[in-house]
Amino acid sequence: MPSCRVLSSSAIHPRDLPLLQCLSRRDLRAARRVLDDSAHHPGAVVRWTSAISRFASAGFLPEAVALFDLMPRRNLVTWNALLAAYLHAGCTSAALDLFARMPGRNVVSYTSALCALARAGRIDDARALFDALPERNVVSYNAMLTALARSGDLAGARRLFDEMPERNAASWNSLIAGYAERGHMAEARSLFDEMVRCGSANVVSWTAVIAGYARAGDVWEAYDLFQMMIPDPNVVTWTAMMGGFAWNGFHHEAVSLFLDMSRTADRLEPNGETLLSLIYACAGMGFPCLGKQAHAYALVHGMDGNGEDARLTKGFIYMYSRFGYMDWARHIFDRSIRRCDAVCWNSMIEGYIRIGRLEEARRLFERMPERDATAWTVVISGLVRNERVAEAFGAFAESRAAGFAPEGHALAALLGAVGSVARLEVGEQVHGLTVKTGPASDTVLRNALVAMYAKSGDLEGARKVFEEEAAGKGGGWRDAVTWNTMVMGLAHHGRAHEALRLVVEMKQEVEPDGGTCLGALMACDHVGMVERAEEVIRFMVDRGIAVRAEHYACVVDMLGRAGRFEAAERFAGSAQAAAAAGGGGGVGRVAGHVRNGEGRRRGDGGGGAGGADGAGDGPEECGGPRGFVPRLRQEREPQGRSGGAGGDGEEGGEEEARL
Repeated sequence: MPSCRVLSSSAIHPRDLPLLQCLSRRDLRAARRVLDDSAHHPGAVVRWTSAISRFASAGFLPEAVALFDLMPRRNLVTWNALLAAYLHAGCTSAALDLFARMPGRNVVSYTSALCALARAGRIDDARALFDALPERNVVSYNAMLTALARSGDLAGARRLFDEMPERNAASWNSLIAGYAERGHMAEARSLFDEMVRCGSANVVSWTAVIAGYARAGDVWEAYDLFQMMIPDPNVVTWTAMMGGFAWNGFHHEAVSLFLDMSRTADRLEPNGETLLSLIYACAGMGFPCLGKQAHAYALVHGMDGNGEDARLTKGFIYMYSRFGYMDWARHIFDRSIRRCDAVCWNSMIEGYIRIGRLEEARRLFERMPERDATAWTVVISGLVRNERVAEAFGAFAESRAAGFAPEGHALAALLGAVGSVARLEVGEQVHGLTVKTGPASDTVLRNALVAMYAKSGDLEGARKVFEEEAAGKGGGWRDAVTWNTMVMGLAHHGRAHEALRLVVEMKQEVEPDGGTCLGALMACDHVGMVERAEEVIRFMVDRGIAVRAEHYACVVDMLGRAGRFEAAERFAGSAQAAAAAGGGGGVGRVAGHVRNGEGRRRGDGGGGAGGADGAGDGPEECGGPRGFVPRLRQEREPQGRSGGAGGDGEEGGEEEARL
């Protein structure tokens, strides 16, 4: 029974206070004397029955039950009053026990029992009771309809809805909510639109559909409806819309909506769910000032615990951990550690790792009462992120020995570490684990597999994973990262023509981006294909792809390898001009490539492609990458290839090398 009691002056009548006082201190003799003194008054049973309802609605359910037991006389309304009190307090089992003891029943009794069975999940019993009802009204129909909809039997709920002799707004709302909660938004919207046409849609109808769209991830459709609402939204509607934004990653919009709600004419007060959405939005967008204000509001209004599930407490731990305010998070965590679940522990561990306090994260991890796959994932990913690769491999081995398979994020991080330290045998074990346990269908994880094999030099292994994605065997699909990873791997290991052919294939499936072009330029650099680099640069300019420092550096390196130092200097100058115009930074690497080329030229005695460039050409004449293209064309030797380092003599054809 609920332990929290709120004494409302409107719920408790002054003449009830002596009786309530006796019942509260369990002085049943004194309470009986109060009842005996009023037993001769006409309407005493009605008065006592009303007191049961008032006590229960004010939170004094034990006193209401004690009054019921002490009453010398009861009628059917008295039994129904206590039955309703049990249901209002969520005491389903007690309500069903009372229903079984009732000496007589009417449609109100049966309807209350239907609600109790539905809440207990006993749908078959509810259906049997409904079928056996001696009489039915719209309330009993609605109770059965709600039970079917909440249990997921939407087909049965729709049949019952169609059979109803009469319906009210609650009937429509029950079915709409059932469809919306299960993601059947087309059916929910059809019913809702019919209600709107009939003019019977109320705030509950609007809220159910808005919450359904938000839950399904279609937040902008939800927001369009929210703005169109004919009745003014209540706090539940505002909270549903805020939650839709917050849980779908639109954190700024969620915070903005909260601020709008606080400025409404009704000055709506946020409830616990509102604050929960707000603190997750603040955590997501990094807004500690408002997050701390939300915490203060919860403390002032007694909502910091937010019920038995402590959802707000967990939310505040998560929020402060995301901010890096670990002392604040730890204070809340230690104060409510008995109510903290694995989510709280994982939030704390991840927060410590995020700010580099790995020893505290380790100590907390070792204290964790029950470690789950997420906890191992947090630890392994954090160790990799902090460059503690050997410890990450050790934690991975421990997790496997403990019978856990870390989640995709940890496996992807491990695969990245495998590629960087060339421990291919460990990477193959991780790959086998992904195939065995299922997360290999994650595109991010499969991209990490391609990168791991490519970095380790096993291009055939990388190609196999890449082709499996093309065939759909991995359960995922190739995105730009997949293609770029494969192109870069081939280019890095000198298989330039394969890399360029892959770029041509990529255009059939995914639009190339800056990463693709960098891989193509690396391939051109390996075989000295200066003219192909020209096509890559032209493609980037035409498609509006930013030419960044790494692209400039690759071209300058290629020109230096070809001995075309003046052209390299000019292109480095265009890189500096582009950076000055906001085109990107990091041109120091480009200048380094030019200095290396100058050193080689001085060491070789000044061979190279000298005077054809014109010594007076500078950045303003070169005009950035677009100006570089015709200048580079002038630099070509009659054979069309410089004979620079990396050329393997393979032509590969025009088509394979062109974007």
